[in-house]
Amino acid sequence: GTSLTPLVCNCFLDACVQCGDFERAGQHFEEMKQIGLVDIVGYNTMLKAHLSRGHMDQARALVKEMAARGLQANKVTYNELLHAKVIAKDRRGIWNMLEEMQTAGVKPNSVTCSILLKSLSVHSDSEEVRRVVGLIEDIEENIDEVLFSSVIEACIRIKQLELLSDLMRRYRRKGGFVNLSAPTYGSMIKAYGQAGDAMRVSELWHEMEEHGVKPTSITLGCMVEALVVNGQADEAWDLIHKELEDEERAACINTVIYSTVLKGFAVTKRIDKVFMCYKEMRSKGIACNTITYNTMLDACAKSCAMGRAAQLLEDMAENGVEPDIITYSTIVKGYCVEGDVDRAFHVLEEMKSDGKFAPDEIMYNSILDGCAKQHRVDDALRVLDEMKGANVCPSNYTLSILVKLLGHARRLPQAFRMVEELSTEHGFRPNVQVYTCLVQACVLNRKLDRALALHDTMVADSHCVVDDKFYAVLARGCLQMHQPLKAVDVVRAAHHLPGHDLSTPARRDSRIVGIEWRALEEVAARLRGGGREEQEALRRLSDDLMEYRGLRMPDGSGGGGG
Repeated sequence: GTSLTPLVCNCFLDACVQCGDFERAGQHFEEMKQIGLVDIVGYNTMLKAHLSRGHMDQARALVKEMAARGLQANKVTYNELLHAKVIAKDRRGIWNMLEEMQTAGVKPNSVTCSILLKSLSVHSDSEEVRRVVGLIEDIEENIDEVLFSSVIEACIRIKQLELLSDLMRRYRRKGGFVNLSAPTYGSMIKAYGQAGDAMRVSELWHEMEEHGVKPTSITLGCMVEALVVNGQADEAWDLIHKELEDEERAACINTVIYSTVLKGFAVTKRIDKVFMCYKEMRSKGIACNTITYNTMLDACAKSCAMGRAAQLLEDMAENGVEPDIITYSTIVKGYCVEGDVDRAFHVLEEMKSDGKFAPDEIMYNSILDGCAKQHRVDDALRVLDEMKGANVCPSNYTLSILVKLLGHARRLPQAFRMVEELSTEHGFRPNVQVYTCLVQACVLNRKLDRALALHDTMVADSHCVVDDKFYAVLARGCLQMHQPLKAVDVVRAAHHLPGHDLSTPARRDSRIVGIEWRALEEVAARLRGGGREEQEALRRLSDDLMEYRGLRMPDGSGGGGG
């Protein structure tokens, strides 16, 4: 028969490893050693098998055995070991392995650099990044697109796009830099767009065109999105028009790309542009999907243009596009924003009768918010009962709406009961927004003592984080109730100053949140215009803010603190 060769033996060994038959691979490897057909390729194959199973000790023993047989570890050997260290997130081991590789006289290559780039994260220090970049610059072969794609991916991941720009300039100056593909340009355009660097986005697009790289639909989508997120929806639309002039590129224009432009106009409430873009889509035969229609309905809702919603729903039906829960939720919210709560109720009932979707928390909260704005307490409570009956759990957002409503309706005791009952029944703790609404309700009902007591309840709850807005609302409540000295206590509590009778946080390391600057100005102005007691309180508060917090009390000139 045919005599065995190292090549044949290595192919069989690799097949065993690829199929996961490590026992057979081990037996075959021992046979190779016995008949003297083992070489560096076979050792590297077995090394990979051990490392894939996390057997680092066996892998290291194999490297020693290889050296004993007079076989020199090569780039493949060290890259496999290095990759295992990266997978294990052994940062010290990574750099020790690299030093061992260089000490053995084995120079890193593009694969080595790609492996090291994968080890970088947002937590990597600047020295690690510098070392990896230095290795990339020192490798002998030209940088190919695979390696540069790894560079791009790493720079995006560690949020160092300036480094990416710098590397591109340096590599181009060195020469031999491969032209990038459309997907690679797309990744960079997307990253710079998200970082808000619209100028770099445009530079990359022009560079791509100068190098004759034809964009794919994904690349074009990345470019359009980058322009839109940077407030350049008009420029994105112009780009679409330019691409449509080229018959080949026109094929790249799709529903997603047009919908992105629609979203850009919708966010800025340019409702006329939204419908102009929509009309153009239909005239060019670009299909509209549920996301497209939901985007336009959201634009109608935000622009108080719900009169156009009915036509959009007709268009959806005509084109066989099924509405989803977001469609209905957006319509309900839109009618509530416009104050047409009855129409919102009608849409809600229509959806329920259709039976395809059940209202979710977002939809119920929209209806509740609409009821609150029109002080429709009974309707809101009926919606809450329906919500609970449908096993849709209320949230802190739900509670905030109900507390505002009940506070305006002068039903303060019911607001407090609502917070206690809903949070207990559904297993969540009231957050700072709920407590802030309760404070406002107390002030509306002229119950300042209850508002101040809420502060003490909050700071006793280690799970609830107080913020500067809460203190601002509480301080303003004191001023509305003609209690400026109580407002001073609130400011002192907000800044953890001595000399007040409000509760202090149970945790000594709790964060000092302070109070909104505008509210502090209002407190200072009221004290400044008061009598001797108020002016003395202002003087002491000013001294303590400067001594303990390094803050200068507002002097009425409108300047900021510092």
